[in-house]
Amino acid sequence: MKDWLTSSWRERFIPERMRTVDDHIFSDPNGLSLIKESEAVLDKVISHILKHGPPRGSQVYRKNGRTFKMRLKVSQKHLKLLTFDTHQSPSAIKKRFVLHYVRSEHSKAQQKMIKDGFVYYMKNGKSHVRSVVKSPYFHGMIQKLQHIDGALDGHAPTSLIQMQDQPDHEETISKEAKSERDQYAGSLNYVSMLEHELPAPLKNRLRQLLELLYPLKEQLRHLSVEDRYQVKRMLQQDIPNLLEAYQQLDEEEQSEQMEKVYETLTQMEITVSRLHDNEDDMKSERFDYLIRLNERRYNEKKDR
Repeated sequence: MKDWLTSSWRERFIPERMRTVDDHIFSDPNGLSLIKESEAVLDKVISHILKHGPPRGSQVYRKNGRTFKMRLKVSQKHLKLLTFDTHQSPSAIKKRFVLHYVRSEHSKAQQKMIKDGFVYYMKNGKSHVRSVVKSPYFHGMIQKLQHIDGALDGHAPTSLIQMQDQPDHEETISKEAKSERDQYAGSLNYVSMLEHELPAPLKNRLRQLLELLYPLKEQLRHLSVEDRYQVKRMLQQDIPNLLEAYQQLDEEEQSEQMEKVYETLTQMEITVSRLHDNEDDMKSERFDYLIRLNERRYNEKKDR
């Protein structure tokens, strides 16, 4: 259960179905398995579309597993995903989640591409509905829906191209590191979607911040524990909460508070810039160390 003091202040005043689902609903092994199985099916759909071309008219893709069932409807304007636990699922809390994605060519400037995203479940004898759009567990799935959108237009996602060209490299990445990287990439995509609803000054500032955050996706495991936590928290919580709270203000308040939001994004950018500088310093120090080490080794051999 989320702590009252640490949860987003806005969520305490919005309808129950609009509140973000608590992490523990999907953080257990069964919840994570449901997410990963769904993502694996979406990957197969992406590959199928790229290989055979986009379907004519509407197409429904299904996966009927023992512990879960999944249905993805693809049309010219929408992608609709439904996944749910079967009665054979070992999960203590049976779940059903729905994602409704509006394809980019049909999405207006002020319209979010994820139109709806909810999870339905029973807990303590009561039925619950929660939003999954901002849940970090669904960022990767939303990213894959964006990839399907692109595949329907003939665009292969970069990550898929890299997997095909460098399979040996992908196999060397630990499952934990890959999961962390995918979650980070999903968060990047979600934050980038928020810029469409921002005024030009904030949009430009956010883009500059994202340009610094993007390269860290491949460098997360090289950061210190403290730096890695700070970057992930910034991307998954601080930036989305700040921008969503700003967007809830009326036009007059937005005008009054825009400078403060701009300054906050600037401070975040400075923080990430320092991480890049620290990494460059470490690379230089390591290079200098290797030069000195090899000079000692091989100059000693030469003197013998």
